Amino acid sequence: MSAPRVYGVYGESDSGKTTLIVQLVSQLTKEGYQVATMKQSNKTISMDTKNKDTWRHHQAGAHLVVFSSRSETNFLLNAPLRSSEILRRISEFGNFDFILVEGADDPDVPKIQVGKGRKRSNTIAVYKDNFQEIFALIKKQGTIRPSPSDLSIKVNGIDIPLTEFPAQIISNTIVGMLGSLKNVQNIHTVTIELKR
Repeated sequence: MSAPRVYGVYGESDSGKTTLIVQLVSQLTKEGYQVATMKQSNKTISMDTKNKDTWRHHQAGAHLVVFSSRSETNFLLNAPLRSSEILRRISEFGNFDFILVEGADDPDVPKIQVGKGRKRSNTIAVYKDNFQEIFALIKKQGTIRPSPSDLSIKVNGIDIPLTEFPAQIISNTIVGMLGSLKNVQNIHTVTIELKR
């Protein structure tokens, strides 16, 4: 299983971010790719509805509420998460080829700007009705994924932020050591818990 390619789309309100994401998802899935999306907002909003059962569960103190119906399952976590943590968890739900992030602000995520406004770090393209150019760009780019989603480390319960270089060294060392063990093949996910 290869790492999903992660791309962000950002721009001012009503600039066409959602329209571009929908076009990309539609074209990628037509070509047989598995796609996940994430919508980020800098506003304090909730998908939950006041006085509904799930809202009441949160009010009672539940940190995670799952709503399941015949058509979908929603996980409502009563806490904000860093982008890297969300991307890591998305990968646990399936083998995705692409993860598209609307409203992306994470500096490690390569981004496409829609419309005018302040350019964010790691912007690789600007969308100006050039869909085919943008589509070709994200398909030909190498497997790009922010390094924090490759490796997450907590020491004494505190997340330790990692830049690309140390994350890659630690990941390669762990995978290399585990790969030498008997009956360990095709390593996709590793969970290590150390108590001293």
